Amino acid sequence: MIRVLGPTVRALLLVLAVLLPSAWPAGLARPDLVLLVVAAAALLHRPQVGLLVGLVGGWLVDLVPPGGEPLGASALGYAAVGLGLGSVRRSLVISPLLPWAATALAAALVLGVRGVGAAAGLGRALPGELVWSWVVTMLVAVLALPVLMSLERWMTARGWA
Repeated sequence: MIRVLGPTVRALLLVLAVLLPSAWPAGLARPDLVLLVVAAAALLHRPQVGLLVGLVGGWLVDLVPPGGEPLGASALGYAAVGLGLGSVRRSLVISPLLPWAATALAAALVLGVRGVGAAAGLGRALPGELVWSWVVTMLVAVLALPVLMSLERWMTARGWA
């Protein structure tokens, strides 16, 4: 029963991360909060955890309007990011800046996939919007990533993760 609490908290964070940007003022670049939740889980746990959190987060992004086209494209991108960050997590303890830098690279990957999809006629994403979204995501990551990672550590210490 206790082991279910960690995944439940992550699922709630993902739902919040998908819904919160809809409250963001129109016309402003929106941060990719799902990526930050995926990064926090992946940077502190096994690669499989990052993969699963990324897959669930990507499915939520695909399903919540306006949604992604085709269904599952975001899920694969976030899953790959979760797996990749989970795989390199042990080498990122050298510096406190390395997790942020790895998250910046992961955000660029996710937004790049979104841009390639838009270029192929799947959805709408202008290059300027993608760049500003990346910048805003990294600015939010400065504050949010340490908080999310602390929450992950707290859940692990309690035996929830």
